[in-house]
Amino acid sequence: MSRETLLPDRLENSLLTINQLSKILIGNEALRGSDPEPQLDHLDVDAVMRGVLLISAQAHDDFCEIMNSAEARQ
Repeated sequence: MSRETLLPDRLENSLLTINQLSKILIGNEALRGSDPEPQLDHLDVDAVMRGVLLISAQAHDDFCEIMNSAEARQ
C-alpha cells in the first residue's frame, strides 16, 4: 500500500482514539469528589492528556500531508 492510501486510515484511527480518550477523561472527571472515586489519579490523567497531544500532533501532520497531496493533484 502506498503512503497516500495509508494516511486517511491512520488519520481516522487517530481521531477515533482521541475521541475515546477524551470520553475516558470526561467520565473520570465526572466522578471527582464522589463515591465511587475516579479510577485515574492526576498522574494518570496527565499521561492520557499527553497521549492525546502526541496523537493529535501526528494527526495534524497527516492531515496537512493529505491536503498538500490533494492540492498537488489539481
